[in-house]
Amino acid sequence: MQTLRLIRYLLFSVLITPTILALSPADPVFKKLWILEGLWRMNTGKGLIFEEWSKTDDNTLSGRSFNVSGSDTVVWETIRLALDADGIGYTVTGPNGDKSVRFQLTEHGDNRFLFENPEHDFPQRIIYTVITSDSVVARIEGLSKGKPAGSNFYFKRVR
Repeated sequence: MQTLRLIRYLLFSVLITPTILALSPADPVFKKLWILEGLWRMNTGKGLIFEEWSKTDDNTLSGRSFNVSGSDTVVWETIRLALDADGIGYTVTGPNGDKSVRFQLTEHGDNRFLFENPEHDFPQRIIYTVITSDSVVARIEGLSKGKPAGSNFYFKRVR
């Protein structure tokens, strides 16, 4: 009788655990990054720069950045924002299947997210600042050839 109860308990645990995990709430910090979901545009003198983000699951956002000049569209990189055992990572892969580079979330607030990789040549920091629900500034910065460098990307939501 005792063995039967133990078997029932173990069987119930095995069956219910995946359901509980699937229903567990999203990480509260990662949930703040959901605001990036959608299509973002920045006008430049040479054309348009876009970032497009989609939510793969509660702890993963998939993105890509590309530019449009005339009828030409060039994908710069694909991006994966994900919560894993190491925390929240921002992983970038170039357009030709270049080696992926991971930046780790090191600081965050309600509207600012700092990802760092001090070993990367440039940039070493990627910063997203949410100005409003329709306005985001993405910044890359660090040392380039031994000198401080950086660029801001002022995105407006398209959808």
